[in-house]
Amino acid sequence: MMFKKFIYGLAGLFLISGQVLAQDPMALYFMEVIPQTKYTNPAMQPRANGFFALPNVNALFQSDLAFSDVFQDVGSEWVSPLSKRFNYGDLYDASGQAFNLNEQTDFQLLGLGFRTGRDYISVSLSMKGAVAMGVPSDLFRITDKGFPNGSRFDFSTLRTKMVTYKEINIGYSREWTEDLTLGVNVKPLFGVMGGMTDISRFELHTSREVFDVYVDGKVYTSAPLEIEENETPGDFPESIEGRDMDDEWGSYFSSFKNPGIAFDFGAVYQLNNRLELSAALTNLGFIKWKEDLNTLSFGGHYSFEGLEVDGSNKDDLDEALDAIGDSLKTVIDYTTGEEQFSMALVPGLYVGAQYELTKSLSLGVLSRSLMQKQNFRQEFNLSANWQPYTFLALNANYGYRVKGGGGLGGGLSLLLGPVQFFAIADYLPTHYANVNFDGDEFTMFPNQRELSVKLGLNLIFGRHGYRNRPMLAPASL
Repeated sequence: MMFKKFIYGLAGLFLISGQVLAQDPMALYFMEVIPQTKYTNPAMQPRANGFFALPNVNALFQSDLAFSDVFQDVGSEWVSPLSKRFNYGDLYDASGQAFNLNEQTDFQLLGLGFRTGRDYISVSLSMKGAVAMGVPSDLFRITDKGFPNGSRFDFSTLRTKMVTYKEINIGYSREWTEDLTLGVNVKPLFGVMGGMTDISRFELHTSREVFDVYVDGKVYTSAPLEIEENETPGDFPESIEGRDMDDEWGSYFSSFKNPGIAFDFGAVYQLNNRLELSAALTNLGFIKWKEDLNTLSFGGHYSFEGLEVDGSNKDDLDEALDAIGDSLKTVIDYTTGEEQFSMALVPGLYVGAQYELTKSLSLGVLSRSLMQKQNFRQEFNLSANWQPYTFLALNANYGYRVKGGGGLGGGLSLLLGPVQFFAIADYLPTHYANVNFDGDEFTMFPNQRELSVKLGLNLIFGRHGYRNRPMLAPASL
């Protein structure tokens, strides 16, 4: 069925192509011995006089729903939304108007930085990307109640954004006074592949006699795709497939097409000998997509004979969706084109405070706000940073995302001569369950909604740092 192929194909394209950008773990923000902290706040000056960053990777997964939200434990048995024993009220409380899913990674190829007087200069090259999806909660209402007479289903919160791009990060910070340090990162961007939906209306109105569907939106892509037009003008394209690239992938990823720009701004203020305040505004920018463009526009209104469907009956539900899809295939007006489009990055606002208990132990509190359209996220993090030995630094933290739950995290920095190894994580999985479906038992972690991990290697030069702030302070101080 053409409608299903379109939905599955579009989701597959975005899920496969977007495995690359991430917000760093919040635990990194106060780990001052790791030079990469300057990418969370450009005013953070690494304590080492110089560093060379070897490849490192950062990965993030976020979901509004945990396993235990979608499959509920009822009488020691896991039940799905198709079961009449499923509690949809709990599911709606967790999902809101849309169930949001983010999957992001960030691969830093190389980087370096050095101090000169009160200034710190750095540069890095990274491959970044992200997939962000929003699934309307009204889809769950179909399995909950079917298509009752006089209902209105709003699917306009359906959204998908995919981006893969290269980033050059040029950083500069300066100690303007003994207490105030300001910094900026200037980030030229070069898009590799991108895609996004822009749906202004997608509604289904039901009655006993007639179903009315209203749709209006566009899908933009910049990717190696080939679209075969339908012989009937206005019908859905005959096919949407990936272009045969053969040996072109190397040049495709190494090109500097689809330019963009982004900025980070940061400040650090030493309030007194023990208390430090800081703030940063990151990812203020966009990418302009100009190459390998394809646009699919769709819009219209149609009516067809309604169906009485029991949402718990899968056969009836499939029959109803097939009827809707067949109508969408021919009645809705589809057009294709090659429109340029812009895609904004997801800005982040960091506000933090760090209190130094001793020279080797400090406590920090951090707020992070991610300002994504229809998906504002607010997180808080409490952390303790401890340096028991001159070559070892440890972090323990607890993160909490509003409407997303909390979790423990940690960090490790190990310096062996000039080589530094670091590993940091937020929201480590701590709850697991043995799940049995149709006699097959496997292990899941039902309450995990988020996981952020970063690890890599650095070469450290000038490890004794500057003035009264060495990179590694003996624990006895």
